[in-house]
Amino acid sequence: MNPIVTSVDEIDLEISVAYIALGSARGRFDRCPSGENQRRIDDAAAEMDRLLDQRLVLQQLAEAA
Repeated sequence: MNPIVTSVDEIDLEISVAYIALGSARGRFDRCPSGENQRRIDDAAAEMDRLLDQRLVLQQLAEAA
């Protein structure tokens, strides 16, 4: 496998960490709603989306091989 391509296990770990970060950002917003905390949620959600898209591409590549 090309060293640039990340393994599925590594992506899954990154997704888990991003999910925890998203939950933390949401909790912070629940305690103190503000524009800054909303931005944190938006950033964390965007990171989750990016990682999930990357995971989907890796899965499709594995199925095609």
